[in-house]
Amino acid sequence: MSDNFRILKNSGILYIRLLITSIASLFISRIVLQSLGAEDFGLYSVVGGIVIMLNILNVTMVSTSFRYIAFELGQENQKSINEVFNTSLLIHACLALVVVLFAETAGSFYIHHYLNVPKGSIDDAMFVFRFSVLAAVFSIFSIPFQGLLTAHENFSTLASIEVISVLPRLIAAIILIYYLGNRLRLYSVLMAGATAIPAIMYILYCRKKYAATVRWNLQRDINKYKGMIGFSGWIMLGAGANIGQTQGTALIINSFFGTILNTSYGIANQVNCLIIMFARSLGQAAIPQITKSYSSNNLNRTFQLACYTCKYSFFLMMLPALPILLETDFILKLWLGTVPQYTGIFCKLLVVNALLANISSGLPPVIHATGKIKVFQILGSATSLLSLPVSYILFKFGYPPFTIFAVYIVTTLMNFVICLVLLKKLINFNVKNFMGVFYLKILYVSACVSPLFLIQNLFQDGLARFILLSAFSIIWFLIAMYLVGLEKKEKELIGAIPLVKLYVNYILWFNSIKRKIKYFFKKRLFRIQ
Repeated sequence: MSDNFRILKNSGILYIRLLITSIASLFISRIVLQSLGAEDFGLYSVVGGIVIMLNILNVTMVSTSFRYIAFELGQENQKSINEVFNTSLLIHACLALVVVLFAETAGSFYIHHYLNVPKGSIDDAMFVFRFSVLAAVFSIFSIPFQGLLTAHENFSTLASIEVISVLPRLIAAIILIYYLGNRLRLYSVLMAGATAIPAIMYILYCRKKYAATVRWNLQRDINKYKGMIGFSGWIMLGAGANIGQTQGTALIINSFFGTILNTSYGIANQVNCLIIMFARSLGQAAIPQITKSYSSNNLNRTFQLACYTCKYSFFLMMLPALPILLETDFILKLWLGTVPQYTGIFCKLLVVNALLANISSGLPPVIHATGKIKVFQILGSATSLLSLPVSYILFKFGYPPFTIFAVYIVTTLMNFVICLVLLKKLINFNVKNFMGVFYLKILYVSACVSPLFLIQNLFQDGLARFILLSAFSIIWFLIAMYLVGLEKKEKELIGAIPLVKLYVNYILWFNSIKRKIKYFFKKRLFRIQ
């Protein structure tokens, strides 16, 4: 199997996984919101948000483990793979301990003294918080095992486990409907259990499939720990900035507007996370190849993979994002019934921000592959966290709640520029080619679909408009992507795909039959005359 086809196959596996888990998550969220109510749902979003953010932490932290493992795989060094895995395992065990200590000190102090919740809810908040931390411990400990699967590009197993893990969450939501006691506490316990199940499955599978790699072997070389801790520490800085931005936003909104607006933000953030994960399906499949290409000194392929990942991640994200942006209010009403205030505008701005972030999605993996990530992580993290004090000041001046997401968009564009500058400096990345070829293609496609936002106002909102406009927008986007978003060689590759080739041959055959029938009737008509 060729490397390019493997990327395509793995992207398809991850896309199907995300489709299943996304539909299930939307259904589960509706049940949970109705069962808990807006007040408790908002409390869980702000206190137990660590569970929601575990996916982002995992994806980010897994990159440390699989970067080192994939690097050794590229150099075909089996002994070093075992050493790298055990080093990573011990580091993450220590990290889990640090999370527990930090949560029981700083986290507990904040909840008791600063959290804006109704009177009498502090005990519930602490209960939710502690079980969220327990879920985080299970998840962190499984990260090296996920990294091993990712480095081996075993995405079918990763996808299967994630799909299976939806079932405990669904059971938890159904139990919540019929439970008459404290539903918030029960939900936090069930969600902790649902998070632990896939973590245990990753560990058990790797112990059976990659027994030689995961065999315990205590590493005594301090330099190995220093190298990985240094890299992991900078990755943690970026992960902490992402979580800090998300959770900091929840806390700022809570401070100025209360838990009802936290519910709006929690719902919008779920929609945003689901769409981001759709786009990451390609990135997750391509990143191991980027690392292996760089470790084998194939820089030309590294550049190509990075650029194509940026473009196609954006295009993949546009597929679900476009109908959502066009019909946000209708979708939310259909999904939730009663939609909390500001949820629609929160969703739209977060989706736009995620689309802009995807323009550079293939660039950070190249920086990670070089191992020189210190400056990148510091600047990127500082820029992301800058949105919090700026938004706080703007709220002090009376700006509306959605202002913070407009600030998000500005900082995302700043991070894009930082990424390009650092790549140019580190490995002489061809910025001009990237901007002139790949980035312009994205702009052309975006310009082609923009009139859709004017067309929607010509029709009355409702189910008919939602179905017709969603279908038309996706078809229009695919046509625009093919005509102005792809290069000639990319169109030829698409034409070589069996299903596409079969469709094209069918059209050609059908047109040939039409011409023969038309010729026959013309000839017969001429004879009659």
